[in-house]
Amino acid sequence: MGERTPGGEGIVKFICDEQLGRLAKWLRIQGCDTVFQCPFPDDRLLRRAHDDKRTLLTRDRSLSSKTLWPVVFIKAVHFREQIKELRLKVRMPKASLFSRCLRCNTLIRPLPRSKAQDKVPQEVFDSYKEFFICRDCRQIYWKGSHVKNTEARLLELG
Repeated sequence: MGERTPGGEGIVKFICDEQLGRLAKWLRIQGCDTVFQCPFPDDRLLRRAHDDKRTLLTRDRSLSSKTLWPVVFIKAVHFREQIKELRLKVRMPKASLFSRCLRCNTLIRPLPRSKAQDKVPQEVFDSYKEFFICRDCRQIYWKGSHVKNTEARLLELG
C-alpha cells in the first residue's frame, strides 16, 4: 500500500509511533505540532491520528497498512536521516524554532523575568533576560547556547 500524505496547504500535525521518539522531539524543536507517547497501543494511536487529523509517522509497515488516514512510512533508523526523509515526503511548515514544549507539545509563551527568578537556577536567571513557560506542564525555557547549536544542526540537515 502506498503512502498517504495530506494534500494541499495548511498546518501539518503529526503523530509518531513508539519507534520515532527522537524524531518527534526534533519536530517539536522545529515548532511542529507532534504527538508522541510511549507506550501508545496501535488502536489508540490510529484513533488519535484520525480524531486529531494528524499525519501518522511510523517505522512499522504493518501499522501503516491498518489505516486509510494519511501515513508516512519512515525507513531511516537515525533521526537525522529520518528528518531528511520526512522533508522529502511531506511539505514541512516553516520552522518556528522552540515554540513548543518538548515535554508535552503545548505552545510555550513568554514568562515575565520576575516570575522566573525562583523557578530557575540563579546562574541561569543572572545570565538570561528572556524566559518562556509551557502553560500545561509548567516547564520553563530560555535561549541558552543549545539554541545556536540546534539551529546549526538543523542547517546541516538542509
